[in-house]
Amino acid sequence: MHDKKGFTTGEVAELCHVTIPTVIKWIESSELEGFKIPGSKNRRITRENLIKFMQKHNIPTDQLQKSRPKILAVDDEEIILEVFQGIFEEDSYDIRCVSRGFDAGLAKEFKPDVIILDICLPDMDGNTVCEYVRNMPEMKNVRILGISGNITKKELNELKKKNFDDILAKPFDNDLLFAKVEKLLRK
Repeated sequence: MHDKKGFTTGEVAELCHVTIPTVIKWIESSELEGFKIPGSKNRRITRENLIKFMQKHNIPTDQLQKSRPKILAVDDEEIILEVFQGIFEEDSYDIRCVSRGFDAGLAKEFKPDVIILDICLPDMDGNTVCEYVRNMPEMKNVRILGISGNITKKELNELKKKNFDDILAKPFDNDLLFAKVEKLLRK
């Protein structure tokens, strides 16, 4: 629906969670700008008018707009989470940050495209979190980027052979992190 230019009353009703007669009343009362198709009783609403109407009435427009890539960041260092937010919020990503491995269970509800996962978490090993996420059927397409500052390069490479799609050592270059996430999103 994010690239559609015009909508039927039925489509508008579905998007706004109302009935078709309600949409017709909105059009007839000029609350929602629409038009009749010549020689027909059918009505159409342009994308622009529908978005204006939905925003005016606080109706979510998520289905009409391209969804932003979703990132779940899991790290116990608050400063690192702030760095992630700074990098990705500016570039139109939907990022959620959590500080415990246990909270990575949010992935099931949030459905991220990429998880940036610290391997050395205080409450739970990053490998365990990774396995947990990989075992969720709804997470089969998620990409996981493991990060850590407490392990050797050899250990990092071994992790890549396991369940992680890519690995990054701390301290990291912000541009390299961004490039790795972009690459994972394209997979």
